[in-house]
Amino acid sequence: MAKHLDKKDIRKAAVTWWVSSHLTYNYQRLQAGAMTTVMGPLLDKMYEGDKEEVTKGLKRHMLYFNTEPRLGAVLPGMTVALEEGLANNPSDDVDDSMITEIKTALMGPLAGIGDTVFAGLLKPIFLSITLGWAAQGYIWGAFAFGIGFTLIDFALTYGMFTQGYKLGMDSIDKFLESGFINKITSFLGIVGLFCLGAMIVKYVSINAVLELELSTGKMSIGTLINKIVPSLLPLGFTLFSFWLQLKGKSITTILLILFAIGFLGGAIGLLG
Repeated sequence: MAKHLDKKDIRKAAVTWWVSSHLTYNYQRLQAGAMTTVMGPLLDKMYEGDKEEVTKGLKRHMLYFNTEPRLGAVLPGMTVALEEGLANNPSDDVDDSMITEIKTALMGPLAGIGDTVFAGLLKPIFLSITLGWAAQGYIWGAFAFGIGFTLIDFALTYGMFTQGYKLGMDSIDKFLESGFINKITSFLGIVGLFCLGAMIVKYVSINAVLELELSTGKMSIGTLINKIVPSLLPLGFTLFSFWLQLKGKSITTILLILFAIGFLGGAIGLLG
């Protein structure tokens, strides 16, 4: 009779996944090494040292595997639950081929969701905030990112792994159908745009020095525009750069175009 896993086993497995998800990364099997690192001790306990069953289990998880390691940690957690079900109550509902098929089918969609939320939204937002602190000369800005983001990384990975185990086979459906991803993506998108707007005002500087004769005296174009709409010129140049990117221009090309505008604007006395 196979043994069941306890809370300590799951906590240890979640931490192991967090540490090893990219530590054992290679371009032949990607995260398969991490999966076997997680599953090895669990399989050994579940099958009570039955070498043949443990070997079969390890071979299952040495197949190609790759997903986003934080939000995607729900899949390794669910896999542990499926393996426990297979070890304790093998049936037509759960077999070794089904475990492999579920991993293969879901690792891609979860990677897309995780990369969008974590790498595409959460990380840039947190980095933009802490970079602002560091740029102002606060040395703790660098530490804030390193320490703070490590804690966020761990909490998210640990939480998703353990939740995946608790929910088992239903976890992915509940996770996707709950609307949580759409809500968090929308929220982080709004926060990201807010941070981007603040960064434009703080770090993009366009100095239009050409002066106009007004009834109240001389005033530069830049000052006049700022009185009407503050930071309109930095916003305009940022949107222009974004438009060029949408047109397929490379970053190098965009930088050269902006350099040319700055050079010509300075030569004719418009920019300074």
